[in-house]
Amino acid sequence: MRAVSEATLDLAGLTRAERTAACKVFLDEKRALIALQHEAGDAGSVTARAWAFAVDEVVRALFAAAAESLAHPPLVLLAVGGYGRAELCPASDLDLWFLTARAPGHDVEALAEDVLYPLWDLKLAVGHAARSVEDCVTLAREDLTAATALLDTRRIAGEAGLHDELLERSRRARNPEELVKQLVIEKTDRHARFGDTVYLLEPDVKNGQGAYRDLLTGLWAAKARFGVSDFSDLVRLGQATERSVKQLADARDFFLRVRTAAHLAMRRRQDRLTFEVQEAIAPKLFPVESAAPEESVGPSVERLMRTYYLHAKAVTREGERLLERCGEAPAKKPTVRRIDASFVLWNGLLSTAGPEVFRDRPAEMVRIFRVALDLGVAIYGHTKGLIAEQCQQDPARAAEQLARDPAAARDFCALLIDDRDGRNPLVPPFLEQMHDLGLLVALIPAFGPCTARVQHDIYHVFTVDQHSLYAVGRLKSLARGDLARELPTATEAMAAVTRKLPLYLGTLLHDVGKPLGKAHSEKGAVIAEAVGKQLDMSPADVALTELLVRKHLVLAHLSQRRDLSDVAMIARLAEDLADEETLRSLYLLTIADMSMVAPGNMTAWKEQLLRELYSRTMAHLRHGPDLAGVDPSQTVSERRRKAARILGEPDDQFTAWATGLPDRYFAQTSSSLIARHAELSRARAPGEVAVDAAHHSTAARTGWSELSVIADDTPGLLARIAGALVASKIDVMSAQIAGRMEGGRVEAIDVFLVRDRLGRPLTDDKVAAVQQDLTRLVRGELSVAALLDARRERSQLKARKTPDVATEVRIDAEVSADYTVVDVYTHDRPGVLFTITHTLSSLGLDIGLSKVATEAERVADIFYVRHSDGRKLAPAEHETLRARLIESLAELSEAAVTESNRGAEA
Repeated sequence: MRAVSEATLDLAGLTRAERTAACKVFLDEKRALIALQHEAGDAGSVTARAWAFAVDEVVRALFAAAAESLAHPPLVLLAVGGYGRAELCPASDLDLWFLTARAPGHDVEALAEDVLYPLWDLKLAVGHAARSVEDCVTLAREDLTAATALLDTRRIAGEAGLHDELLERSRRARNPEELVKQLVIEKTDRHARFGDTVYLLEPDVKNGQGAYRDLLTGLWAAKARFGVSDFSDLVRLGQATERSVKQLADARDFFLRVRTAAHLAMRRRQDRLTFEVQEAIAPKLFPVESAAPEESVGPSVERLMRTYYLHAKAVTREGERLLERCGEAPAKKPTVRRIDASFVLWNGLLSTAGPEVFRDRPAEMVRIFRVALDLGVAIYGHTKGLIAEQCQQDPARAAEQLARDPAAARDFCALLIDDRDGRNPLVPPFLEQMHDLGLLVALIPAFGPCTARVQHDIYHVFTVDQHSLYAVGRLKSLARGDLARELPTATEAMAAVTRKLPLYLGTLLHDVGKPLGKAHSEKGAVIAEAVGKQLDMSPADVALTELLVRKHLVLAHLSQRRDLSDVAMIARLAEDLADEETLRSLYLLTIADMSMVAPGNMTAWKEQLLRELYSRTMAHLRHGPDLAGVDPSQTVSERRRKAARILGEPDDQFTAWATGLPDRYFAQTSSSLIARHAELSRARAPGEVAVDAAHHSTAARTGWSELSVIADDTPGLLARIAGALVASKIDVMSAQIAGRMEGGRVEAIDVFLVRDRLGRPLTDDKVAAVQQDLTRLVRGELSVAALLDARRERSQLKARKTPDVATEVRIDAEVSADYTVVDVYTHDRPGVLFTITHTLSSLGLDIGLSKVATEAERVADIFYVRHSDGRKLAPAEHETLRARLIESLAELSEAAVTESNRGAEA
């Protein structure tokens, strides 16, 4: 720390206004210089220290000028908190203490005001206190913030003796064990407020888990327990390794650099890495060469956030171990019980018989997790530190040693498929602990690039490695039967799996190709094959693992985006997968994958579609093509019977109405809703529109409505429905459309999962308004354009920045014999569904089937279309359709931006 020196900024004899002006010029020059240092790549701690010392000059000069004109008792001016550590970012708060021997009086208050008012005039955020030494020591016993502030004090000006007295008295009064306990409680409470996971899409770089404040928590604990001044002192005391201290120091530099970048970019205090901040600072911190600068933003952000997550993981890991060491009670004789030649139980925790065990027999680093699982105990923190040291100090050497020992591969494979791992929800699974220590990457080096790798969108919430580990955990939950009520078909499939290792390894590695760019399934399959051979799996198991990785997206795509009643599609899938074990494994991998993309991603609707595809394909494999289009669980016939019973009528009477509906309608619709549709259909007069809604709420006052619309199926109907929903400010989450044939006419029965713009179910008034609007639109009394224009409002809020989602249109002419299939991916915003359906209608296309889905900020919609005379689109028409859709959606985006800008200006 720099020694206190005399002020170089002389403010003597100046008025308050003149002092403020002089200080402003000085700080502006320093701030500009520090910004240049930051741009040049200086470490975060260097620029933070430079800014703290620049502020020192101002504070010291103001103190000297005030002390010259005002009488005051002996006192010392202290910097505390981040300012005290000389870790000050450009818009951070300054905390000052005016410390006296006895209770401060009006003279001290007057002096403090003479120092503080110019700082406030400079728009600096300054906190302050005037206290005696006794007051500070007493307060620190009762208040954690005061106690940690005492650990970070630095003298700016005044009596050095008072500062020394404060430090000595506070040291004698401190109870290190009690302080560590309070720090642990504060950390837990803070995580509950700012997010209890490292992997937030928009983390708080100061207060989040594994962030700057967690790092400080470990430092404060070490200062209180061991009397150190910084992490580096712990190496000399034998309380930390050089590797762990370097990881903490590197994390501190990174956090300070990122906070500095955010403060400079936003021109204010900004510690949350929102998407807007990420895109503002990432290209400068992590530049990526690209022909088009806008194309480099995403990769730069991904590099920024990967680096953030790596540091946050290190802080979480090393910080927890440091707190564990600092909080340990004074040494007592431990209880030791030998397990075998390598391991002992040390006070109930599994440890090694000696530090040489892992060095001499590296495979024991893997076996210890199996032993812990068998004994039902945790592994001692110090022992995990030995594993981390072995794997992270020289990763290449650790990988080479483990690869030479077949026992390491055998024990890893056994642990991978052991569903006891993860049974306790309060304890991280051992597989995750292995990854956190670097052991998993030492065993499978190809998994290393997945570590902390993030995708710049809000659909993929977890990093690639965590997503994969969570997916494996989902399989184990299925294997234990934990999800039998929620996922009965998947639970039954899991029990029937005969080759577990390919399933589990394929799930762990299904995204291993993502760091390699596009076509990650194909690239990952090559890696998975090599890993399987490395682990000495049988050729058949290696082949199955490779296939699972290569095809891990197939079932999700087909179930959500294709017509499941298409017998030819089912036949092609069955032929491709060849046998029941492959289908079963791929289905389970897909369940695990979709469940762990993001919380709530695996909706009941998606699970139902996936289950139907699995059941139909399994039926084809077992019974041949004649039964491929039949739901083997008899869902269709059972729902028909239940609907008839709900209506209280004979089956044949209900069948007369239901005959014109496709099987997929019954497979995707509940019996109660089918019965309601029958009532609405029968009561509806030709040319009229029937609208009905069922509402679903959650405890958090959010939810959705299931909106049914029944009307004569005329060209452009879906576009009119979409327009009415947009006009009423209703968001569409998903949609299923069906047509009922009767006497040469078609009746549309469409179901939409919807909510209002605040994420709530619709009100009855809103439903009535939709019916009224739709009736006028269907009768031709009103156009959609006129309706939207009448309802348009200017937003008063600036649109929240989220990652861009490129519009992509894919056209498939092969998958269906009767329709051309159009897949549309684009950014979700009001009016998307209307824009797409209106464009299709304007081109004279009929929509035979539509599946609408929203994945976070991305819309993924599918439309089976053809000309009104039944013709599929000719190849020459494909590019015209694609161009028209992209153009229409681009115009929608421009309109949304214009409205947002108008609202912001207003």
